[in-house]
Amino acid sequence: MAQIIWDPVALDHLEGIAQYIAKDSPSAANRLIQRIFKRLERLEMFPLSGGYIAEDSRQIYRQIIQGNYRVIYRVSGDDVLIVAVYHAARLLDQSLIP
Repeated sequence: MAQIIWDPVALDHLEGIAQYIAKDSPSAANRLIQRIFKRLERLEMFPLSGGYIAEDSRQIYRQIIQGNYRVIYRVSGDDVLIVAVYHAARLLDQSLIP
């Protein structure tokens, strides 16, 4: 079973998203965070289940989509490294996928 490891930058992204949504609806922010974590649980058993991201021609980084949000990750051995969480309408910061 794979272990999910969050990069601090990705946690900052998630916190920022939650704070932004919570300004209008704390319950909606809470639901979104719960749904994202629930989707990520699947990666513990099926780490390769997310599709490759278009921005990475090397096919190292993958994504899970939850609602309007992309969770970007890569698999390294038995670890799933979460590197970013973005609104799907935003461009991915290329520095996060070296």
